[in-house]
Amino acid sequence: MKPTAVTGDPTYYHYKLVRKITLRPESKYSYMTTGLVGSAALIVIYGLKGLLAVPLSLGIMLLVHAVVLRLTVRRVEEPWEKRFAFRRDWPWIGPLPVMDTNLGLFKRLHFHLFLVGCCISLMAYPWSGSSWIVALFFWHLWLLSPRLRLLWRMRKEKADGVIRLDSREVSYYHR
Repeated sequence: MKPTAVTGDPTYYHYKLVRKITLRPESKYSYMTTGLVGSAALIVIYGLKGLLAVPLSLGIMLLVHAVVLRLTVRRVEEPWEKRFAFRRDWPWIGPLPVMDTNLGLFKRLHFHLFLVGCCISLMAYPWSGSSWIVALFFWHLWLLSPRLRLLWRMRKEKADGVIRLDSREVSYYHR
């Protein structure tokens, strides 16, 4: 993700564009390659168990992320379905905002997602083998990695600003 200089005075309603981060195609391809290489490694290491664990654990983690987001966003006035949807545009995979979202809300949601996803991965330990734990944890981190990287880049920005996620760039607006 490469920040670009903001030219002119672009505004969106009462918000002024403060920062724009361009998503480079190379980072998108490396993100997808990491998913494929990680899946292949799990299958090679764990064999048939890994072959079963890779797709099922991806589905489980997507479901966990959707449930956590739904429960966390219930406090917001607008219906969950209007603000968040399942996205498939690289690198934004999974339940994510489709509208402009408050940066503070985005940070809180992903803090909850990170903790709950890690806890669920580790809670499955007594009932499943190591292939499932590793696969669940891998997919959890893989799904969150572009978002955590974005949050790290936005750590110095004010939490009451608004972010807009696009497949090519991330825009940050502030009053």
